[in-house]
Amino acid sequence: MVGKARRLGRLFVGKEKRCLLSPLDHGGWLGPVKGLHRPRWIVEQVVTGGANALLISPGFYREVAPILSPNTGIILRVSVTAGLSKKSTQETPIATLDTALRMDADAVAVSVFFGREGDIEIYRWLADLIDACQTYEMPVLAEMMPPEDKSFDPTAIAHAARIGMEIGADIIKTNYGGTVEAFREVVQSVPLPIIIAGGPKKDDTTPEGLVRDAILAGAAGVAIGRRVWQSEDPAAVTRKIASILWQ
Repeated sequence: MVGKARRLGRLFVGKEKRCLLSPLDHGGWLGPVKGLHRPRWIVEQVVTGGANALLISPGFYREVAPILSPNTGIILRVSVTAGLSKKSTQETPIATLDTALRMDADAVAVSVFFGREGDIEIYRWLADLIDACQTYEMPVLAEMMPPEDKSFDPTAIAHAARIGMEIGADIIKTNYGGTVEAFREVVQSVPLPIIIAGGPKKDDTTPEGLVRDAILAGAAGVAIGRRVWQSEDPAAVTRKIASILWQ
């Protein structure tokens, strides 16, 4: 498992073995919105702020590769939600394990949105991808999202995350929900590195508060998107998050 260990070692760093993952993979879903309209600029911002890994699609990766340090971890998104399609409720495969190997990615990522049409089909594709990745020791990040009416319910989050664990994913990305104590139960029931999704901006929360609670609960990292790259100073927000992850 040398190859997998080396790849995971670029994603989870420091004595705490944590990951500040910058999710810049929303372009297929949202389009070139503020914060993503200049790929190289936003990458420079989040990396300067302390993000040690990026979650990006193949095309985005090709654009920003010339400015990336070899130390920056890359999780390659191989499924995308096509925002302009009437069938855009679920992910669609856009790349393969071969793509990730050619691009020297450190992991591949697929999302499953349970409760939406097509969830079983994408789940089966994810399971096949996990099986194929074992041969090449390529880690798989499974973004396992509970049904929308239970998006932040810790029981539903635990169930979705556990499905990802059961089929062999190496990393789980999912929502944070409930109290610190409730989410500790999620972490204990899914003994894999769990990265917390940032979700949409909420007036009653701050990225820093979310990160503190998630780390106290035992999460291995965070992936906060819009609340970082649509802020006025993405580098500064990222720097605050990094200071909490690696104190």
